[in-house]
Amino acid sequence: MENNFKTSNSGENFSIAALVLGIISIIVAFIPCINVVALVTSLLTVIFAAVGLFRATNANCPTLLAKISLILGIVALLFSIILVLVYGLIIGALSFWD
Repeated sequence: MENNFKTSNSGENFSIAALVLGIISIIVAFIPCINVVALVTSLLTVIFAAVGLFRATNANCPTLLAKISLILGIVALLFSIILVLVYGLIIGALSFWD
C-alpha cells in the first residue's frame, strides 16, 4: 500500500503560525486585564488554520497539523469569549459593591 501524499509542505507554514497563535491565545485568555487580546489572536488562529487546511487539502498534503490548529483556535476563541464575560461580570459586580 502506497502513501499518495506529496512531499510538499503546502499550508504547513500557516498551520504552524496558527498553532503558535492558538497556544498564545489560550495562555493570554486566563490573564484578567489583557484577555481581550486573546479574542484577536484566536480569530487569527482560526483564519490561519482555515487557510492552511485549504492549501494542504488542495495540494493533497497531510492536514493533521491544520486540523489540530483549527480545533485549538476554536477552543481558544470559546475560552476567551467566556472568560471576557466572566471577568466583566466580576468587575461589574464589584463596582456596585460599596
